[in-house]
Amino acid sequence: MSGQHASARRTASRPLRWIVAGAIALTCTLASAQTRYGLSPEAFAVFNRWVTTTCVGDEARALIEEMRRFREPLGVAFRKAIADGPTAEELRAARAAASERYDARAKFPMPSTIEGVNEKELAAFGRVSRQAYVDDQVQRFATGYRANAVAGLGIVGGPGSREALSRLAGSRNAPLGLAAREALKTMDTQ
Repeated sequence: MSGQHASARRTASRPLRWIVAGAIALTCTLASAQTRYGLSPEAFAVFNRWVTTTCVGDEARALIEEMRRFREPLGVAFRKAIADGPTAEELRAARAAASERYDARAKFPMPSTIEGVNEKELAAFGRVSRQAYVDDQVQRFATGYRANAVAGLGIVGGPGSREALSRLAGSRNAPLGLAAREALKTMDTQ
């Protein structure tokens, strides 16, 4: 009888396990669907396009107009993005893309000359290891992301923006100093 009782308890607990597993899965799904920094989905789409873009010209102007529709929430988000940088997921994606670019680069023979590049530099480029190449590209992505957040803050402004940008601009050796100085100029022309 005790064996039957234990089996009945295990069978009765199976639906409870499924309910708990379902609740955990639902919670994870909802958490992953949330946007960063509490932005609405529309504001987050604009934020994400700005911090991950390299657009110029007409495309940038159109995106700037969209950013101005969400000035206040984007101001907060850009200040946080300057401090936080890209998410771990974005860094993983940048790492994977850089690794793919390294593989693509390795498939083509190295030219003996490239205009504007001396032989020594060309030889050094050919000797770069996968790890060094990928690490460099990920660092460039992270710096670019944060620099775009600095530029975005200069466009949308908001409480504390000028002070935050001034602090960054005052750091002559900081990688974001130049971006902050330019963002302050943008604020002054608006």
